[in-house]
Amino acid sequence: MEDRIVGINLVIDGSSYPMNIPIGEEANYRQAARLINETLVRYKQHFEGEDEVRVITMAAINIAYDLVTNADKIGTANVMHKITELSKIVDSALEAE
Repeated sequence: MEDRIVGINLVIDGSSYPMNIPIGEEANYRQAARLINETLVRYKQHFEGEDEVRVITMAAINIAYDLVTNADKIGTANVMHKITELSKIVDSALEAE
């Protein structure tokens, strides 16, 4: 059953990202979206008036840094997967500009 794919819609920084993911990973994706949104809110407040893409990039760097520095705890392969996912989100945001 865990191999089933489910369609979800993540809202990150007001933009919708429809995704097809393994059903067992839904909570992780939703938690990741929540983390991204919370980080973006903090960075937007702290760097008010900065270019939107720059703020998104700084938030992505912060999240990626946290993942890399905790790689020993969560495993290098998982970190690289998460960094790839973050890169896709940043790329999508840059394309939307």
